[in-house]
Formats: sequence, C-alpha cells, structure tokens
Amino acid sequence: MKSILSILFLLGLFFSCTSESENQTEMELTIRINGNPQCNGLKSAGAMLQTPPSQSCIEFAFDQYNRKLILKHLNAGFNCCPESLWCTVIYRNDTIIIQEFEKHLGCKCNCLYDLDIEIEGVEPGKYNLRIIEPYLGSQQALVNLLDLRSQKQGSFCASRSIYPWSKSLN
Repeated sequence: MKSILSILFLLGLFFSCTSESENQTEMELTIRINGNPQCNGLKSAGAMLQTPPSQSCIEFAFDQYNRKLILKHLNAGFNCCPESLWCTVIYRNDTIIIQEFEKHLGCKCNCLYDLDIEIEGVEPGKYNLRIIEPYLGSQQALVNLLDLRSQKQGSFCASRSIYPWSKSLN
C-alpha cells in the first residue's frame, strides 16, 4: 500500500511540474540601442518631440516576420554626459524586462533622452513589457500589457514628477 501511495505521489508531482514548465516558454532575446542618443535639451526646438517632459513613454511596433519588437523610449532619464548608454533584456514567465544603464557619469546633471531600442527573437504573444529606469525612484513603473498577436503598434506612458523629468533638482 505504501508503494502505491508513493507512486501516485510521484506521478502527481511529475504532472504538476510538467504543466508549470509548459507555461514557461523560453525565448532567446537580443537587445540593442540604435544610433547615438543625445540629451533632449541639446536638440533644436524643431527636433523636439511633442511628449511633455513630465511623461516617460514607450512607442512600440512589432515586426512579426522578423520577430523584432521596435521600441522608442521617450524621455528616458540619464546623466547629461554618460560615456555610454545600454540596456539588458530578460524574458521571465510572461514578462519582457528591459533594464536601462549608463556608464561613467560625466556631469553633475541629468537630462532626458529618446532611445531607439530593438529586441530580436520575440514571438507573437501576450506579454507584460516592463522598463526599469535608473532614476525612477518610487514613481509609477513604466509597464504595460502588449498583445503582439493582434496589436502591432501602440504606445503607453507613465507620469513623472521628480528630476530629471521636472525642472527642479529636488
């Protein structure tokens, strides 16, 4: 009787693990920032986008045939004079997490940038997209649900009230 219970327990454990792992599809994602982003304050007035500095926004487009998610992060906060900017990407469960970084803080100020980001290897599906910004603090996270099966482009924003999104250094 003990051996039958042991076998039933092991079968139950095996099937519960299998169903859990079926929900964790793996994707090999690669990410890059295109171009050489400049502080928005250094751009001419004609080149400025219409996104207010109190907003951090993502515009996205999905190229299903090339499995590429193209993002524009408007008003990303970084140091005014970084040596370089870069991102990492992780796919965990149903979430694509992008973390933004800067190397060598060259100035004692921060400003807003527009980043052009490409993620390759994305399959059509439903994902939470989360951007981890270096100066976010306790402000609203930049996160949204994307259904890349039916929605090939769109945008979403989060409000910002602290420096570098506000004019004061508080």
